[in-house]
Amino acid sequence: MNQVAFFYATFPRPTETFVRRELRAFAQIGFDPDLYSIWKGRSEWEGKKILKFQFFRLLYLFFWIPYWAWLKPQVFKEILVELWAKPCPNLQNWNETFLALGFALVEAHNFKNKKYSLLHGIWATMPATAALALSKLTNTPFSMGAHAYDVFRTGGDWLLQHKFENALFIRTSSQSTARRIEQLGVPMKKIKLIRRGLANWPVRSNFELVNESRLELLSVGRLVEKKGYIYQLKIAVELLLRAVPFRLQIIGSGPLEKFLVKETNRLGIADHVLFVGSKSQKETRKVFLESDIFLFTGVVAKNGDRDGIPNVIPEAMSTGCLILASCNAGASEAFIEDVSGFSLNPKDTKNWTSLLEEFWEEPGSFQLMRKRAIEHSRQAFDVKSTAHSFCSVIEQNINL
Repeated sequence: MNQVAFFYATFPRPTETFVRRELRAFAQIGFDPDLYSIWKGRSEWEGKKILKFQFFRLLYLFFWIPYWAWLKPQVFKEILVELWAKPCPNLQNWNETFLALGFALVEAHNFKNKKYSLLHGIWATMPATAALALSKLTNTPFSMGAHAYDVFRTGGDWLLQHKFENALFIRTSSQSTARRIEQLGVPMKKIKLIRRGLANWPVRSNFELVNESRLELLSVGRLVEKKGYIYQLKIAVELLLRAVPFRLQIIGSGPLEKFLVKETNRLGIADHVLFVGSKSQKETRKVFLESDIFLFTGVVAKNGDRDGIPNVIPEAMSTGCLILASCNAGASEAFIEDVSGFSLNPKDTKNWTSLLEEFWEEPGSFQLMRKRAIEHSRQAFDVKSTAHSFCSVIEQNINL
C-alpha cells in the first residue's frame, strides 16, 4: 500500500484502546502508517516511532507564515474566510484549531518531501484540521474520522464543514453518527461505516451467577455527564428497595467523580456502589469476567455530546456479560435488541430494575442471550476484519 500518515491529538491515549488494537491489526496485514502526535503523547510505542510535535517549533511560524502566505495565498485566504465566517464554538476548539494550523504551517515543508499518498485525521477535531491544512499546502489528499462528540457537540468544530467538503472520505463507526454527518450535508457515498474492532477474545467458564449471594454489576467509562451515571445511582436505590442484593463497580475517572461519590453517600448506597478508578485493559477484562451484567446509561449531554457505539459495550458482550444499554445515540447498534442485549431508556429506571430483579431470580433464562452476545461481538467487531475494511477503503480512494 502507498505510504499514509495518521494524525492524533495525543498518542497513545490510555482510554483509546481501540486505536492501539487497530494499529496492531494493521501491522499484521502489512499496513504501516506513519503516526503523528500533535499535542501530547510519547515518541515511541511498541517499538514503533511516533513523530511527536515539539512545541518550540511554533517559534518558526515567524518564518513559515510569510513563506506559505507568499507561496500559497489562496490557501491562506480560504482558511481565513472560513474562520471569519462564524464565531469559534468554544475556547478548547480555538486552541485545537490554531495548534493544528500552526503544526501544519511548520511541518508542511517536510511533508512535501515525504510524498504521502493520504493524510488521515483520526478525529474530526484537531487531527482532521492538521490533515486539512497539510493537504492544502502540499496538494496531498486527506481523509478523516468522525465518531461522536466531534460532530455532536453543540457548536461543533470551527472548520468542520470545510473539512467535510474537502475530505476524500469520512470514516465513522456507528450508524447514528453516519446519519448525523449526512444531516450536516455530506453525501452518504462519502461516509464509510467501519466498526472499531476487538481482539484477544476472553472465555467465560460458565454462565452461573458469579457470586451466589449477590448480583455483580459493572459499568466502565469516564465520569462525565454523557455517561448518565446519575441514573445508575437511582437504579441502585431501587434495587435496595426491592431487596435485590448487588454490588455495582464503576471503573473510570473524570470531573464528576466527587459529585457522584457524594451522591452515593447521600443516597445511602455507598456499601453497594464502588468507584474503583481507572484500570488497565487487562485488569478491566478480568473484572468483566467477574461480573454478571454490564450497565450503560448514556444520555445526550447539555452541550450535545453523546456516544456513538461505546467500545466498552462490544467488549462486555465478548466476555458474556448480560448487556443493559441506553437507547440513546448509537449504543444499541452494538447488539440485536432483545436477542443479544436490552435497549432501555436510562430515565425509566424501573424498567432496568425489573430486568435486574428478574435476572437475580432466574439467571439461567438469560444464558442464551449472553451466548448470542458473545457470538455477535465476534462476528461484528473482529479487529482483523475491520482493519481489512479500512485498508480497502484507503486503497480504493487513493486509486480513484
